[in-house]
Amino acid sequence: MINTFINSFKVSFVEGANTFIFFLKRLPLLGKKIPDSLYKRTKAKLIIGVIREVLRVFGGFIGKTIYLGVMIILPSYLITKDITKMLPVFIHILFFLSFVLGPIVKNVIFDENNKAAFNMVTLMRADAREYYLGEIVYKNTTDFIYFIVPMAIIGLILGFSPLNAIVLVIELIALKLIGEWLQLYVYDKAEILIKKKVTFMALVVLSGLILAYVLPIFGVVINFNIILFNIFTVIIILALGVLSFLYLWKYRKYTQIAKFLLTKDKLFNVEAIRNAATFATVKLDENKMKNEELNTRKYDEKKGYEYLNSIFFLRFRRIMVNPIKQRVAFIGVLFLIAMYFVLFMPDKRADILTGIKKSIPVLVFVMYCMSTGERICKAMFYNCDSSLLRYAYYREASVILSNFTSRLKRVVILNIMPAIALCVSISCIILTSGYSLQLVSMVPLFLCIICLSCFFSIHHLFMYYVLQPYTAELTVKSPLFKFINMLVYFACYGCLQVQTSSYYFTAGVIIITVVYMVLALILTYKVAPKTFKLK
Repeated sequence: MINTFINSFKVSFVEGANTFIFFLKRLPLLGKKIPDSLYKRTKAKLIIGVIREVLRVFGGFIGKTIYLGVMIILPSYLITKDITKMLPVFIHILFFLSFVLGPIVKNVIFDENNKAAFNMVTLMRADAREYYLGEIVYKNTTDFIYFIVPMAIIGLILGFSPLNAIVLVIELIALKLIGEWLQLYVYDKAEILIKKKVTFMALVVLSGLILAYVLPIFGVVINFNIILFNIFTVIIILALGVLSFLYLWKYRKYTQIAKFLLTKDKLFNVEAIRNAATFATVKLDENKMKNEELNTRKYDEKKGYEYLNSIFFLRFRRIMVNPIKQRVAFIGVLFLIAMYFVLFMPDKRADILTGIKKSIPVLVFVMYCMSTGERICKAMFYNCDSSLLRYAYYREASVILSNFTSRLKRVVILNIMPAIALCVSISCIILTSGYSLQLVSMVPLFLCIICLSCFFSIHHLFMYYVLQPYTAELTVKSPLFKFINMLVYFACYGCLQVQTSSYYFTAGVIIITVVYMVLALILTYKVAPKTFKLK
């Protein structure tokens, strides 16, 4: 088993190093200086592999910390509003999410999308039993390490000792082993894959989420502290975990399971479904297109790529415009609710005005969520660029920049509509409240909303043209693209936590967005002709 694990680690190490080199070669400017010879067995590649492993370990700690923070700590705080009363709610949510749902939803043996297992067992003929046991031991060991640090820190904050943090993580690992045993036992005795029972899994997940979040919202919190920290409970869970692992160790039919699960058709079918889901929201049924969407006569005076983009945005306007209509409608509903308070509860007017003045940190995240730039870029690639980029003339610098300019105008116009609707709604609320003199002081807020709308429009187009993350196989193959998207999300989400003067924050947002937009446009016009291609 040890030799199989070592060989598996070596393969994973090399594959990770190659992936990291590929990522570095995709970086603008820097990528061109990295030679293809780096893929060979060299000291540089060894160093890159080590760096990648270090980053992976760091990412493991960060991932578990984010999971505990976003999925458990944040809801616990929102429910209690008091950090001194969070512990029972924290343990309650942790139990249902990690102790109940986790072992059922996630496992090692019946992961059909496990490329590493396919490579090692199917392609490299490794012993299936040794591979699976090695992976189970490795996965649970790393999970223990990744969980123990954030859990100990959380314990210090919420008021339970490092020893209790260790107990919780040990119980979690034991339950993961029990989950592996349960799914293997059911499959061995009844030939039923629990994860394949969609209705059952949906009910389990839904029930788990309801028990985890809804019960505390209504004030029903099960005190799992006295259960999970009880010595007899700990002994029972550990004993069941050990017995489960012994069952996994003695089981002899791993080869049959691997032959059934790790097939090329199943693996690539799962990938095809995932890839299709990436562009599912931008597919258009041509049979349902209306006559006005096919009538191009009003664009007869346009020429070149301005004409092409006019037709494209006309025929796919349901994909482009419907989300904008939904956002404007949502703003309208919020406007009517606010007007109700303004007209029929005059004592709330001052509070509404104060809330509007302090709303910029929230509006940063709201405008991020309202932006349709990424959806439009997906639509452009799936329905247009993925085909035309195969032709040399479409990859010429003049064509790329002409297309970008034409699309930029349309994307900005579309995304600015909800921003204008929001500004108009705020203006009407202020005027109706009797604070018309405050409109002048609201100008920076309106300007910030417009800037944010333009910022996200330009940002997504900039990412699309400079990184072009989509491939001919309709996959997203750009780690930098994913990383930047994640970074922007967390930056916008982090603005929700900002507690500062509205004036200074608003001025900062305006300056940052304007500077970014200018730099993004300059970089796009310089770099896009070299990077915008079919991969």
